[in-house]
Amino acid sequence: MRFSACALSAGALAAALGGCAEMRHDQARAEAERIAAAGGLAPEVVAAGRFDLLAYRRSVAGGDDRLVVYIEGDGLAWINRGQPSEDPTPTDPVALRLAARDDSASVLYLARPCQFVTGSEARNCAPLYWSAARFAPEVVEAAGDAIDLVKAQAGKREIELVGYSGGGVLATLVAARRTDVTRVITVAANLDLPSWTAYHHVTPLSQSLNPADFAASLAKIPQVIFVGERDDVVPPSLIERYREALPAGAPVAVVPVAGFSHYCCWSERWPELLRKARSFR
Repeated sequence: MRFSACALSAGALAAALGGCAEMRHDQARAEAERIAAAGGLAPEVVAAGRFDLLAYRRSVAGGDDRLVVYIEGDGLAWINRGQPSEDPTPTDPVALRLAARDDSASVLYLARPCQFVTGSEARNCAPLYWSAARFAPEVVEAAGDAIDLVKAQAGKREIELVGYSGGGVLATLVAARRTDVTRVITVAANLDLPSWTAYHHVTPLSQSLNPADFAASLAKIPQVIFVGERDDVVPPSLIERYREALPAGAPVAVVPVAGFSHYCCWSERWPELLRKARSFR
C-alpha cells in the first residue's frame, strides 16, 4: 500500500507540474498577443524548414522597400546550469516588445523554434534546439525560410535584421547567408559563443554555428551592436572577440548604453536607440 501511495503521489505531482507548465505557456502566449496587438502586429504560424515558427507581422501601405525582421532571444532555455527547460517560451519576449515599438510599414517578428507553440505546431521540438543546437544550421535555415516567405508576400527587396540576445546571434548568422541585408542591429547579443560559454563556465554550444566564424561574409554589412554597460549576461568585454574577427574598416558600431542590463531598459528606450542605429552608415 505504501508503494502505491508513493506512486500516486508522484503521478499527482507530475500532473501538477504539467499543469503549471501549461499555465505558464498559456499566460506567455496571451501576453505576447497583447504586446503584438498594441503594436498592430497580427499573429500567424509559419512553416519554415524543420520547424513551425510563431510570427507576428505588420504590413501597411506605403513605406520603403524594406522588411524589418526581429528575432527573439533564447527564452527560458534552462531551468538551472545543468537542466534544460521543457519549454523555451520566454516569460518576457523582449524582441517582441521592440518590434511593437518600431513604426516601420513592414515588420516581422519571429519567435525561436519551439517558443509559444504546442501540439502539432511543436514540430521537431526537442531540448537540443534550445541548448547545444540552438544555433544549428537547420535553425538558421528555418529563420531564412520564414523571412523569404514573408518578404515575397510583402513584395519587399531588402531586409533589416534586429535580434535580441540569442536572437542577435541568429540574426547575424542569417545575414551571413544572404545578399539582401542592408543592416544588422543586435541588442545584448553574445556574438562569439566560445568566449561567452567560457566566461560563464558552461558547456560549449557544440552543435551551434558561431557568428565570429563568419566575419568575412559579414564584413560589408553595416552592423550596430548595442551593449548594456551593466549587462552581466553578455558583458561589453565579450564583444571584442567578435569585433577583432572582422576586417579593419568593417562598418560596425559598438554602442555601449549606460545604466542598461541584459533586460533593462531596451524596450522603453527603443525608438530613440533605433533612430540612432539607423543613422549609422
